[in-house]
Amino acid sequence: MRRAFVSILAVVVTLAAAAAAFADFAASASSAQTISTATFAPPSGPTAVQVSCKNNKPPQISVSWTASGSGFTTGYTIYRSTTSGGGYTQIGTVNASTTTFTDPSTSLDYTTTYYYIVDATFQSWTARSSEAQVTTLSSKCN
Repeated sequence: MRRAFVSILAVVVTLAAAAAAFADFAASASSAQTISTATFAPPSGPTAVQVSCKNNKPPQISVSWTASGSGFTTGYTIYRSTTSGGGYTQIGTVNASTTTFTDPSTSLDYTTTYYYIVDATFQSWTARSSEAQVTTLSSKCN
């Protein structure tokens, strides 16, 4: 019996010590907290021009734009279409410090209108420019 009493007393002392180890935490909020937001800006003012014309040689088109105003832009993706407003095909990428791109296609057609857009990129985010268009000259450069 004495042994049982000592065991029960040991359990009570242990529980009392454990209860003393708990702490109370009070939740509080600071009114000085702020949330920052940013907008991912697209490149602006894209232009597309035919930069060279040699009789019976494929036309070359240069696309340029004003850099995105977003400081975290990591690059640009350039797209081309023969239809205004859609059906774009990616034709290249450049880093964030570059704002010009020459279309690498050697199969651009004469007297054809091409539409270009430029996306600013950051990780999986994109911000799309407005559309630029150019109509190539004839095979005789006129």
